[in-house]
Amino acid sequence: MFFNFARFFTQPQQLDNLIANPDCDLETILSTDGILQEIKGLGATKFADHVIQHPEMYQKMIDYIIQFEEELIDKKTQIQYPFLTSEILGSQNQKLIDYLFEGPEEENGNQQIRQGLYNQLLSFLENDILNVTSAGYFAKAFIAIIKKRGFDVWATIIKNKKILSNLIKHIDIKHIAEIIEKLIILDTSQENYEEKFFEERKELLERIIKLLQYKSYNTEIVDNVCEILIEITTKSMSSLYYNNGEIIPFIDIIKKPELFLKLALQTQRIGPYQLLINLVEMQSKETKKEDDDEVVHNLEKDYSIFESILPELPQNLLNQDYHTSNFINSNRLLIQPFGLARMHLLKLIQVLVQTNDYKIIKILINNRLIEALKIIILQYESNNQIHSCCDKIFRAIIDLNQDDFTNDIFENSHLLNYIIQNHNTENTKKGFIGFMTSISNYLEDKSKQNNKIQKLLRINEQWQQFIENILNNINSKEKPFLCNANPRPSQEPDVLDEQETDNILNILRKFNNNFQKNDKHVINNENTEGVQRNTEVLNEFEQDTQDQEEEVQNEQDQDLQNDDQEQDDIQVNQEYNENYFWKLDVNEKLAQELLDNFE
Repeated sequence: MFFNFARFFTQPQQLDNLIANPDCDLETILSTDGILQEIKGLGATKFADHVIQHPEMYQKMIDYIIQFEEELIDKKTQIQYPFLTSEILGSQNQKLIDYLFEGPEEENGNQQIRQGLYNQLLSFLENDILNVTSAGYFAKAFIAIIKKRGFDVWATIIKNKKILSNLIKHIDIKHIAEIIEKLIILDTSQENYEEKFFEERKELLERIIKLLQYKSYNTEIVDNVCEILIEITTKSMSSLYYNNGEIIPFIDIIKKPELFLKLALQTQRIGPYQLLINLVEMQSKETKKEDDDEVVHNLEKDYSIFESILPELPQNLLNQDYHTSNFINSNRLLIQPFGLARMHLLKLIQVLVQTNDYKIIKILINNRLIEALKIIILQYESNNQIHSCCDKIFRAIIDLNQDDFTNDIFENSHLLNYIIQNHNTENTKKGFIGFMTSISNYLEDKSKQNNKIQKLLRINEQWQQFIENILNNINSKEKPFLCNANPRPSQEPDVLDEQETDNILNILRKFNNNFQKNDKHVINNENTEGVQRNTEVLNEFEQDTQDQEEEVQNEQDQDLQNDDQEQDDIQVNQEYNENYFWKLDVNEKLAQELLDNFE
């Protein structure tokens, strides 16, 4: 994506000078530096008007897109011009696209050329073999036409059935598959068209699903068709939030879990698994929107369509993926990869469990889901994605607080003994220890809310010993924050507390002491400067702390003196008020004698 400076800064308009020359041809325009941005931007209308007045230029543009020669003879005609013309026609220039279906009132004898442009573009699909690069150029131009005149495109397809056949013939090319996807979804800006071509679009969808079923040996077809179906289901999920039910009827054709699971197991491709995940998630969101009375549709509210595939899921977690090769890890051990396909299968099981549907979970557990998870956790000890998915599955089942599920996990599957046996000192460096610690802490927290789980944990003496000897020791090391400071506090503290301050000072002291002890080995000036700076920071901090303590002590002493003075004043005042010794009779004679003697 490029920023269009022409929209905000004035630039010399080269296109005006070019089209003003009557001898200017298409190649001259395309050879001009920087002309593409001008044609796609401010000069779009001028260029379209010029091309419409010279339809032979439109013919050349289409020729550059659809022609391909195996040997490279001229870089401009075989590389530069095809790219530029595909960018121009793919920029959704409304005038250029409209000209393919309807001409101006005065065509000046160019009607025959105009009427042949659209068929000239579609002639590219008649080749038995397509070049991938040329197919990309063609797709960019044709998708722009669908975006602007999608209903007119379908009208031409109805008249000429060969168009669809040619598209399906090349569905193994991703760019052509993208065109088919746009024809089915038909997200077009064209308005005021009575026919929506629902039946024809659903028929096309059925054709590609049938093709997928009978050509599952072709991985390109499997990937491309599944990508189309994934995009349709994703579009369906998005349309629910905009109260747009037009795309939803197509989902009934796609709801074939048995077919897609069979394809997934046969091909070991991730597309069918992702499609199944989308169907489950779409069903969940669909139910939610129906409960809110925001959309009306014909989809079921339950997950019964998936029940037939559930028994096969757990056992296939243990099957070896022959499409992946073993590798040697950093510990010089030969590792068999879990594979993307089985990873998506595990994700599918996670999504099914998180539906909280009792029947689905019960079928999975009865088909030894818990045992399969326990095996792959240990077998792929360093695969964090597996451990994360398994953790979410266990938690989703336990959070339902169903007694039968609790019995299945704790008593029938012996989850506690599984954790105790594998969470030991011998396996401290194994990757699954993180999962074991996490699920153990979760069970302890959950026991405070669920009496049945609490009872199962308390009656297990080995579990209690495990908590005291291993888990508490790990939590004491892993749970506290560094320097007891939460890196993400709920609110920023104004000052550090005393314990945090002491910890920070201790770290600085230890760091400096370590370098001072080995000072004779320290040669790097940067290191010595760093140590010196740390010492200065430590001294400054201690000096500030000492000054603060002295200031606090002075304030306390001053407060004590004020308190003593106030106490004395109170006592004097009290004595002054309670005694009458100061009320003496005045003796003027005696007073005068005292004054005389003083002098």
